Amino acid sequence: MSRQQFLVLDSNDIEPFTHPEEPGYHSQHVLGREITGGHDLLLNRGTVDPEYDLGGGNHPENDEIYYAVAGEAFVDLGGHPDTGEGHTTFTLREGGVVFVPAGTFHRLRNRSTQEFVLLTIWPQPAGRGANGIHDARLDTWGTGLRFRDGCGIQSVGDDGARVVTPEHDPLVPVG
Repeated sequence: MSRQQFLVLDSNDIEPFTHPEEPGYHSQHVLGREITGGHDLLLNRGTVDPEYDLGGGNHPENDEIYYAVAGEAFVDLGGHPDTGEGHTTFTLREGGVVFVPAGTFHRLRNRSTQEFVLLTIWPQPAGRGANGIHDARLDTWGTGLRFRDGCGIQSVGDDGARVVTPEHDPLVPVG
């Protein structure tokens, strides 16, 4: 039985993608099947521009987890699955976590003057049609993620790999 290899990378080496219909949201698909070689987990780093509200919606087949990294935003949850009518609003701050079950309306609204940065985790594969920005990224790039220019994957023995840039190699030299 072969085992999964480890992978070390810096999310800043992932090219952000901005959907034309959501110009204030920048998505970096950090981990997924494209780079792990088969694991279903999807990890995304999202940045919501200051004073920008996302349109909101739901993923009928996909649960989603938010983890707030920096800044503060409102998150609207529940209500009508497509419109959010009747939703409840919460404040999401650094360190805050939200579990969004499949089919639940959710929307982020950044009313501050600072960027709001969060990690989104999908514990199952993101198939076509599950998320508009994911689909647009596939249509535009042909893949879920793309490294910035100059980045490359290098093996670490037989156990794993790392992403190396001209400015940084995460491997700590021995000695």
